[in-house]
Amino acid sequence: MSFLVFFLVIGAIHGVLMFFDAFFKSCMHHPYRLFLDGTGFTVKFLRLEWYTTALNRTLVKWCTSSPRLLTRSFDLGVYSALILLPVSLGVLLWSFFKSWSGSEGSTGGGLEVEILVPGVTLPLDEIHYYIGTLLISSIVHELGHAVAAVLEDVPLLGFGVRVYYFLPVALTELSTDQLASLKAWKKLRVLCAGIWNNLALGLVAFLLLQGSKPMLGWLYHIDRGVYVTDIEKRSPLLGTKGLNVGDLVNKINSCNVRDVDSWHDCLLQALRRQPAFCLSSEFIHRNDESTPVGTVDGITQCCDPENPANGCFEYFGESDILEIPQHVCLPIRLTVENAYRYCEKDSKCNDRGREGYCLKPLLANSTTILEISRRGRNVLYLGHPGDVYRTVKVSNYIPKLRYIAPAFGDSVTLFLRYLIVFSLGLVLINVIPCYGFDGQHIVSVILGHQLAQFGVKSQTRDIVILLITSLCTFLQIGLLVRFLWHTLL
Repeated sequence: MSFLVFFLVIGAIHGVLMFFDAFFKSCMHHPYRLFLDGTGFTVKFLRLEWYTTALNRTLVKWCTSSPRLLTRSFDLGVYSALILLPVSLGVLLWSFFKSWSGSEGSTGGGLEVEILVPGVTLPLDEIHYYIGTLLISSIVHELGHAVAAVLEDVPLLGFGVRVYYFLPVALTELSTDQLASLKAWKKLRVLCAGIWNNLALGLVAFLLLQGSKPMLGWLYHIDRGVYVTDIEKRSPLLGTKGLNVGDLVNKINSCNVRDVDSWHDCLLQALRRQPAFCLSSEFIHRNDESTPVGTVDGITQCCDPENPANGCFEYFGESDILEIPQHVCLPIRLTVENAYRYCEKDSKCNDRGREGYCLKPLLANSTTILEISRRGRNVLYLGHPGDVYRTVKVSNYIPKLRYIAPAFGDSVTLFLRYLIVFSLGLVLINVIPCYGFDGQHIVSVILGHQLAQFGVKSQTRDIVILLITSLCTFLQIGLLVRFLWHTLL
């Protein structure tokens, strides 16, 4: 399903909900109103909202159980936000100028702001991880504000969740008058609490991800290859001589496969460099079916084009004296099966008491030979490695027991990765002084307090804060516009 189809489906769902909301309000006005008031649900244009005051007392009781520990924790949150504020501004400026200078493809390092859109920059089939971890990160963020507010005797009015189209966002409603009356440091505790909670959540998720291998090692073999979980129907490797779901792959040509990352690296290596094979003189002379050498589309041909099982191989030796013909025509599968090792030059074929010749297949740039090692007979594929990458799904987790699926291990690690990205992403976004984010209020408190110490007038302070907030908002909007223009259009 494409992003456009997904977008239209979500829009249709909102349309259906709005229709029934209007229908029940007109035909079942009183009971439907009672239902909405009792549950806290509200249906609006392209927006769903749930709001409750039931958590207020629970949060107050929980905060009063260990107020000193929580207060010290939120003090660390203020210090963390003060440190991250210039860092986030630097990342924002770097990303903006790099984006608009047209240097997206440069290899320079450094942090960048990237917009994550399912179906565009993220796989659409991972939308449930996207929405779930974003919701958790948002709830944890807002709970930070709620707890810090309770500690500072700021009345908590309510808590809720809004879904804008398909993006969930939690919200905490506080008494703004009480919050504004606090001293600068206490106010910063409340404003920075959400950032601190997201930072802590991201670090916890990172530690869990680092410890996931030993924890999941009770159920799976890890770093011993990859487990084939799915093969698309259009895959050229689907068939009796191809891969099967449940196969354990540990090597592609001469490249060892330990996990999904090395699986991708081995496919990329196969695309960039054709494999060469060490063959004995006896095998070459016995199986050579060469025809007069010619050229087709710039590629040397020495085989009968009517026999696709054969391929033209070139002698890859370093000697000026040709012990065998420069080009030989050999059966591809038989050649790969009888090669006693991979090579780059003849010297690698003359060791351990064996003498042979290094031969390289002559294929188009986008075509290569892939020997995929698995339990049982190896799979031989002649084609583009990208076909394997796109149509074969693999997992790092090889089950120790039959009834344990690798999907559980993949789900745990993918969930933690998303949680890290969104938690730390909310830290970066919220600390930037833009309209509607925590950074706007944090910078307002800091600059207002510091400039007042130097005797700057209130009107001048407001102008400085307005200029900084407007500039950062402009940079954020510029990044968004650039993304929409470059990616979606």
